[in-house]
Amino acid sequence: MNPPRASFAVREHVVGIEQIEKNRYVVTVDGQRFASFCSESRARAAGRLEARRLDFVAIEASGSRR
Repeated sequence: MNPPRASFAVREHVVGIEQIEKNRYVVTVDGQRFASFCSESRARAAGRLEARRLDFVAIEASGSRR
């Protein structure tokens, strides 16, 4: 049996959440493992924040090239 999975988009990023144990969720952003958490709500929040952080880093990097 495959573990429960969910994915959602945050702007241009794909955040994935996979339940690997009863109280353990692994978060991936764009296919890269980010972190693990003991609740789904914390995992979702952390995934959204990391996706937004990646957007911010990309914007800052493109702004410094000018």
